Amino acid sequence: MGRDRSRSRSPYRYNGDHSRSNSPERDILREGWRAVRDDPHDFDGWCRLLQIVEQLDQTKPAREAYDEFLKRFPFCYGYWRKFAEFEKRHKHYEKCLNVYEAGLQAIPLSVDLWLAYIGYVKEIAEGQRQATVKIRDTYMRALSSCGLDFRSDKLWEEYIDWEIQKREYEKAAALFDVILSTPTMGYAGHFERYKNFVNSMEPDKVLSAGEYDEITDIVYKKIKHELEGPMFFIEEFEEEVPSEEYNNVEFQKRTVRQRKHVDSALKEFREEILDRRHRKFMENEREVATRWTYESQIKRPYFHVKPLERVQLKNWYDYLEFEVGEKKRKRIITLFERCMISCAMYDEMWIKYAVYLDSTNDVESARDVFKRAIDPHCSRKPGIHLAYSLFEEKHGDVEAARSILTDFARRHPNYAAIELRKLSLDRRELQRNKETDFSIVVSKYEKLIYDESLSRRVSSFYAVKLARFHLKIRHDRRLAEKIIRDAIARDKKNCQLYLQLVDIAYSSSHMRESEILEVLDFAIDSPLTPEERFQFSQRKLDFLEELSSDVAKLQEHYVDHMKLEKELEAPPTTSLLGKRLASKDETLDAKKLKPDFSMPPPNIPVQIPAQMLPGGIPVAGAIPQGYAGFGAVPAVYNTNMPPPTMIPNLQNPPPIAANPNFYYGGNPSAEAANMVPVQSNVNIPLA
Repeated sequence: MGRDRSRSRSPYRYNGDHSRSNSPERDILREGWRAVRDDPHDFDGWCRLLQIVEQLDQTKPAREAYDEFLKRFPFCYGYWRKFAEFEKRHKHYEKCLNVYEAGLQAIPLSVDLWLAYIGYVKEIAEGQRQATVKIRDTYMRALSSCGLDFRSDKLWEEYIDWEIQKREYEKAAALFDVILSTPTMGYAGHFERYKNFVNSMEPDKVLSAGEYDEITDIVYKKIKHELEGPMFFIEEFEEEVPSEEYNNVEFQKRTVRQRKHVDSALKEFREEILDRRHRKFMENEREVATRWTYESQIKRPYFHVKPLERVQLKNWYDYLEFEVGEKKRKRIITLFERCMISCAMYDEMWIKYAVYLDSTNDVESARDVFKRAIDPHCSRKPGIHLAYSLFEEKHGDVEAARSILTDFARRHPNYAAIELRKLSLDRRELQRNKETDFSIVVSKYEKLIYDESLSRRVSSFYAVKLARFHLKIRHDRRLAEKIIRDAIARDKKNCQLYLQLVDIAYSSSHMRESEILEVLDFAIDSPLTPEERFQFSQRKLDFLEELSSDVAKLQEHYVDHMKLEKELEAPPTTSLLGKRLASKDETLDAKKLKPDFSMPPPNIPVQIPAQMLPGGIPVAGAIPQGYAGFGAVPAVYNTNMPPPTMIPNLQNPPPIAANPNFYYGGNPSAEAANMVPVQSNVNIPLA
């Protein structure tokens, strides 16, 4: 009992530490587990661990390693197959079947995994009752899951060949009718195979009863003057077929009666059948051509932990936009699922998928997409959690929205975008309930501002947000100003705080010149750098020039401004005085007009770099992409291409929106990193 209680509670419990064996293999296994325990996101480490358990060839360590790996990387179809083959090799046939089923639930669009599973079903069904029915049902499940995939040709061909082998010609013909209308990479090859199929069969075997009667009338009108007897006669013979009553390896004889058409009728039948299917083929070829531009640019249709090239992301984005525009829901869903395999690590693609489903009022499916995204693919990315939270809030489940943010903040603390969204969620809930007491929101802001674990710059960032809240929501300009001045007392060299102070002064509905000049002088006399103080001096000069009626103040400040300019190492031009501007017929030297961007003009939001707030606090988007390695690569099937005249020209696309929350509007990352923009205008000094 003591041994049981002492076991590790880690999800990676099996690491060889409890084994009494000190064999080299066990030592290697311990090292393998230690590597993934230290860095659970190390794909290469997991691959090494799986190699170790394969070489060790023992059931328990292999199962534990595969289970943990596939929880983290469920789109690695090659490892599902390896896991199933491992169980089969150890004669755990039921477990092998369960592994295949779990893999197909995780990645139902994997044609290769379906084919491997079907092959295994054929093996275990051999000799059983209703084997043919079981295999056919499995094929139909596969087509239902991935039959619309552009690269699903191999599955279609194998299923059709199997039906022909079983002499189920009508079923094979029905499958041909479907694939001839389905845009796939091997569309041309399917039509060639269909022509061979039709030319080798009697017409009644490849047509439905209704279509056969319809074509019979057409053919009879064409050849009735040539006929010397009936269009066909009945042929009777015996053949051996598999016995479903006992097992499908034993055969029994049966009498077969079939039609044998005369040559003239047979020729007309086949021409009419192929003419009809050719029209269907040409329509399908047009569908293929519209997609070929996108398909030909997909270089990585499988899952990989390494980042995709930007052009690949853009191609997926454009392809999805195209398919959504076609308004065929099944094809749209299929393409989204394909995209998720290739782009699993990109939360913006998951968001796009969920937003599409939400737009069709399929709320539960959209929620399922969000859940799949955050566990396990984008578990460390704030963007998808922000979008998921917004989705739940939109649909009225505020507690679920709050829980999503709280859980992420507990696992990954100090994301400014998450903290701000939590505060916004509280504020909106109060506003929906028509509450006027925002003390809960204010107290949470203050807790962040005075959190000693945060740097002064981050504390100032939250102070600016609280000041904006008081200014814009509570319309308390004095309190907003006090919050900024208190923040300046703690962070005297933060230029952004002085900018917000100026913005508050400008925001008054009735301009008070004395207040604006006071805050500008406060900034000019502050411990800011000479360049920053000079910019505030320039703003004061512009204000006096444009809006003040006191010439004496303008003259006095101009002298002071010149003194500040001399303190700079590379003094810029302070005003347009003494400079002649170019007329509309003249061109100034670009170097002479180069603006000074040492400090952004006040009407532009001042940004802290999006990947990291000062003090080392990460914000949305700052997720490392340090993955390496990859799963097994599926075979790319078929090389058919549409006629060159039908391949659309490739256009140069605009840049993809890389913002994780782009599709919901707004940018939490930028919002979390931007200080309050100053609304007044200012001239950029000429150099």
